[in-house]
Amino acid sequence: MRAALTAPYPPEPDPEALATSQALCERIRDRIARAGGWIGFDRYMEAVLNEPGLGYYSAGSAKFGPGGDFVTAPELGSFLARAIARQFGEMLGSLTAPAILEIGAGSGTLAAQLLDELAEYGGGAVRYLILEPSADLRERQRDILGRFGNRVDWLERFPDRPVEGLILANEVVDALPVVRFIKRGGAALPLGVRCGSDGFEWAEGGDDAGLGEAVASLEAALGERLPDGYRSEVCLVLGGWIDGLAATLARGAVLLVDYGGVRREYYHPERSDGTLICHYRHRAHDDPFHLPGLQDVSAWVDFSACADAARAAGLGVAGFTTQGLYLAESIASAADPVALDAKTASAFRTLVLPGEMGERFKLLLLAKGIEPPGLPGRDLRAWL
Repeated sequence: MRAALTAPYPPEPDPEALATSQALCERIRDRIARAGGWIGFDRYMEAVLNEPGLGYYSAGSAKFGPGGDFVTAPELGSFLARAIARQFGEMLGSLTAPAILEIGAGSGTLAAQLLDELAEYGGGAVRYLILEPSADLRERQRDILGRFGNRVDWLERFPDRPVEGLILANEVVDALPVVRFIKRGGAALPLGVRCGSDGFEWAEGGDDAGLGEAVASLEAALGERLPDGYRSEVCLVLGGWIDGLAATLARGAVLLVDYGGVRREYYHPERSDGTLICHYRHRAHDDPFHLPGLQDVSAWVDFSACADAARAAGLGVAGFTTQGLYLAESIASAADPVALDAKTASAFRTLVLPGEMGERFKLLLLAKGIEPPGLPGRDLRAWL
């Protein structure tokens, strides 16, 4: 899960935000009606996050930091950027036309931090590309990154020509739409959305061959069947998304940073209601139907599935570790250690302690055509 600040009970949305949510709800209700009264949760999640002009990431509300709904690592300081720059600066500097392609750059803070840090670690000539489908977020990023001039370019889709360098996705995979399911009579049935008297509500759908195959494959990898009544989710678009990364990378590395676990953690018998998590004004909860379009909706990342998809796409799995181990080792081994005052020390603890973000967040390093520098911290690839 993402970091949430201690906050009083979240305020009610203002009339303009509420009107945006109501307009989105009307659009979703129309889709449900045209689909016969039910849609899959993946379609609902895609709409509430990305519907043009109305979804969470495409409308104009603040999302990151104290004034938003949650805090990501870059808002807590430049620790992650410094570690990435130290790890990949030399690799980037050795390439003829090095580039960093960041998928979904959020507020743009990580990009700015990385460009500053790379000047010290051998990657000062790197070209920075941002794939950002949200027009609203692109404008926010331009405000923060304007001082870097033409070193930064924005894309709306993967580049036509593959790049050499680093593809970076920080808290992106958790926002890919997931299919919810429930086990009934030994079969996996989709859990979708219908209209109820007080808004949207859960409803079971009919047999879905694609979902059934995906869950059967998951159970085969686990070595056991999930019990009846077990609810969870599976990201059916993950393989295609990683295929896109592999096709975009000519030579270099891919670094995925996100919260989640390996397959046996994700689908543990005691985690019988899945991993959906929503954030609104620094309050975390599990109701995806609350204020559609005004809250973040996400799910854990199955890093075992990411590794499997990467290998199938021709990428090597070059490293896997926790954020706590990665940052602690990177800071400890630095020739120029960071001086921590009380505020930065508190932020660093949030990033690395097991009870905070340190263990929930993982880093998966993938490679193509190059032997990338290893991830600082303990190598946990055996967990995958």
